[in-house]
Amino acid sequence: MPNTFYGKKVNEEIILNEEETAHLKITKKVEGETIKVITGDGLLFTATIVKIGKKETVLEIIDKEKPQEDYKPYVSVYFGMSKWDRMHLLLEKMIELRANSFYLYRGEKSDINYTNLNKFQRTIIETSKQTVFAHIPQINFVQFEEIPKKDTIVLDLDGTNDNLGKVLKELKGAQKINLVVGPEYGFSKREKDFFSTNEFKTVNLGKSIFRFETSAIYAMSIINYEYNRLFI
Repeated sequence: MPNTFYGKKVNEEIILNEEETAHLKITKKVEGETIKVITGDGLLFTATIVKIGKKETVLEIIDKEKPQEDYKPYVSVYFGMSKWDRMHLLLEKMIELRANSFYLYRGEKSDINYTNLNKFQRTIIETSKQTVFAHIPQINFVQFEEIPKKDTIVLDLDGTNDNLGKVLKELKGAQKINLVVGPEYGFSKREKDFFSTNEFKTVNLGKSIFRFETSAIYAMSIINYEYNRLFI
């Protein structure tokens, strides 16, 4: 069950849509009861249930707070399109680890092509509700060639690349880090050449063979540890 609900703020009220209203009913909430709500603007609201309808619920805001969520450095994750079950897991865990934003690109070895982000956004909202993350991360499509070079770490698990600890020491003091992971079948030769030609920082994660989602979760955990990032 969600620890918070997600709604749209309208003046001093918050409106829950049909899906959130269904969750409200499943949790046996009743009119007059107080719940916690996030709206994606970085605030955590306390609200009273005014009216539960068939397709929406009206809440009255009675208090608000701004949770301390200024995680530094700001981490953006760029990941190649892969099968949904693997991407779903990756999104959930990266939000729990407080990645700030996501970018989805179609790699040359991607075996799937997503044309909308609806289910990605639903997963992000659901996980943000569960983990009470008021700054709900955004996700957007991006072209592979648009991946920024500055302060970017590419997880290319080739044993000849630098290790992650060394690269993070080089980035010490960076206010933003971009983390790039390939699709489940990895990067193509042309994509690896692109990173090499443009002098991206490419790293490996040791001798163990990781799935792509495991490599991203592992790297994000190391970033959090290295910067003591979750203790704000």
